[in-house]
Amino acid sequence: MNAFYERLSHFGELIGNVSQQEEKDIASYFTVQHPGFPVVSSTQSIVPKLTFMQNCPAEVRKKVRYLLKKSFNRIRNKV
Repeated sequence: MNAFYERLSHFGELIGNVSQQEEKDIASYFTVQHPGFPVVSSTQSIVPKLTFMQNCPAEVRKKVRYLLKKSFNRIRNKV
């Protein structure tokens, strides 16, 4: 698995953990848009786009963006 998909998988795990801790389905508030091209290289710069639902609370948006940044940051443990 290349770096993009490893990071995407890590993001999914973080969302699942937060949803379980808060007893709220965080994933129902947004969709992840895959880039419009196959990600086959191990490039560090590709990050998927998030689209939030209209009824998504601001605190959830902030948390999800933080988790995405944490997952796709080159130094994962630093954030």
